[in-house]
Amino acid sequence: MARKFRGTETVKVDGKGRMSIPARLRRVFDAGDPSFAGANTGRTQLVVVYGPDWWNWIELYTIEAIEEIDEQIDRLTRGSQERRWLELLMNGQSTDLEIDREGRLVLPAKLRDKLGFGEGTETIFESRGDYIQVYHPETRPKDVEALEEFAASKGPEFDPRAFLHQASEG
Repeated sequence: MARKFRGTETVKVDGKGRMSIPARLRRVFDAGDPSFAGANTGRTQLVVVYGPDWWNWIELYTIEAIEEIDEQIDRLTRGSQERRWLELLMNGQSTDLEIDREGRLVLPAKLRDKLGFGEGTETIFESRGDYIQVYHPETRPKDVEALEEFAASKGPEFDPRAFLHQASEG
């Protein structure tokens, strides 16, 4: 099983659109790139999913995580709405990037513009297990808002770990 991302970090964008990936997160990206150890380039590959226009975040996936998702998509019925939507999201609304030797990720200008990541902007890197969600701290991601509403509907005493029994039943 691949290592998981854990925790939340604040990362600044510099004038060239670079963000220094915290070392503990970088180690997970390195471990999730099968070609990293053999390539000897010191550059780790990853995939950025930027999603539709209404997304106010991006998702950073390891190569192993994105390959697992690709395999799951390939098992869906060809031509089905679900497969077509997932192919559009995970392939059409994504791009390959790399972490350079100094541990920095350079975001393309179109993504910086979409998210409002100017020079000196502090961004939030929030772990989601097999990916990192990156967003502007002043605009919580819309999917997080929906999760918070869902959690509130369960009441203050609800323990979300109660959902784990579903994994063993599935």
